[in-house]
Amino acid sequence: MISSPPHPRFISSTILLGSFSIFNMLLGFGGIVIVTRHFTTEIFGAYTLILVVVSFLCQISALGLDMSISKFIATAKDDSSKERLLSTAVIMRIGSILLACLFCWFGGRFLILLFGKSLAPDFLAYIPLLFVMESLRTLFKSLLQGSLLFVRIGFTDLFGNSLNFILLFVVVYVLKGGITWLILAKTFSSFIACTFAFLSIPIKKRLFFHWNFFKELIKFGFPLQINDILSFINSRIDTLVVAALLGPSGIALYEIARKIPDSLRLLYDPFRQVYYPFLAKWYALDDKRQADRLVNDSTRFVAFFTLFGTAITVLFSEDIIRLLFSEKYLPSAPAFILLMINLSIALVSNVMGTTLVAVGDPQKPMIINIFNAIASWLGSILFIPAFGIIGAAIANTSGTALTYPPTIYFLRKKIDFKNAMYLKPAFLFCTWNLLVFLIKPDSFLLKIGFLGIFLVASVFLSIVTKADIVLLVEGSGITSWKPLHKLGMWISKL
Repeated sequence: MISSPPHPRFISSTILLGSFSIFNMLLGFGGIVIVTRHFTTEIFGAYTLILVVVSFLCQISALGLDMSISKFIATAKDDSSKERLLSTAVIMRIGSILLACLFCWFGGRFLILLFGKSLAPDFLAYIPLLFVMESLRTLFKSLLQGSLLFVRIGFTDLFGNSLNFILLFVVVYVLKGGITWLILAKTFSSFIACTFAFLSIPIKKRLFFHWNFFKELIKFGFPLQINDILSFINSRIDTLVVAALLGPSGIALYEIARKIPDSLRLLYDPFRQVYYPFLAKWYALDDKRQADRLVNDSTRFVAFFTLFGTAITVLFSEDIIRLLFSEKYLPSAPAFILLMINLSIALVSNVMGTTLVAVGDPQKPMIINIFNAIASWLGSILFIPAFGIIGAAIANTSGTALTYPPTIYFLRKKIDFKNAMYLKPAFLFCTWNLLVFLIKPDSFLLKIGFLGIFLVASVFLSIVTKADIVLLVEGSGITSWKPLHKLGMWISKL
């Protein structure tokens, strides 16, 4: 079968969800700016720790449904199967939520003992409320993803984040409330988003348990569940160790360092949400050449965009933190740079891991993340006491880097994967970064010039090609806007 360009809906859906994500990211940033400028670092650190605990509960209780249900829905042959899948998944998730709430109830004292003043007892009662809303919201978004209804996913996040921003503004400037009101605002906005997502699912909703689908979901989802737990350890063990060793002020500084990298992950999520079901369908239809091309091009795109963002951070890290969060968070700048490097490694690795799951091999990401989890845990214990939040960033980044060799090994057994897709962008960034280190540009114009050098070199090395620009122009749907269409075509002919 002759390879053809990616389906136009793949490009348009990614761009559409990306537009939602940009707006959601700005809302999130606006909320964090309000919180960091109004509350002390101790309160902001405690609030962050509560959200981390909620995220942990969501991860350990997901049963792998977040990815397995979207794949099963996307490949289901009839509406009856979709109804049984939805019903069984909802019942499974409700059961796991109840068990996790019991875990939270009986484990509360341990959390207080571990984190001390970072997690006051008064806050524990609100954690299950937020956990329930976030868990169901994620499941319903996965059902929408499997149904290829990406616009509704975008509106789900848009409603939730817009309402949360409005409520934060009211809490801070009208009610003059404290951290309890921050938690309640987050919980209520998640409830509204969760309700919208549930009503948007186009599958008939009837609660009945289907044993055969339960076994299939558990069989496929169990390694994904283990992988979810390992992924949480990889991505958040550093924050937990910082909380235990450095207290709420340390959490606040480290959270600011990772705030922009974590927000940029929101821009990656739309791509992953579209990439996963499309690749699963193409691979299931034996369109291997199309699948191979999608994997390689996706790796190259993600590597380029994340490393370009890292290049901006290398040049402007202190300016960004000063502008967004104030002078008191400037010590976060070095960790910010390291975590942007970690982001670029992690997202490329995520493309590879998502590919393995999409082609029906969910066990391998779990195996890979075992090495990552061990390295992140040991690194956090060794480096954080000695180097503080910079040590946390080093531990996180080194653990993520260890995922590359085994991921590539397993991936090549399924896909014709090209090393150049990630090696060329990495080589360019390292060479460019060395040049920046030697010259040390200090003026704004000189820094902009260095970014221009990075972009020109990307074109010269074919990391970004004319075909990419044409594909983006045609797939974006702007062909009806003649000025933009002509501009895109003119750029592609340069």
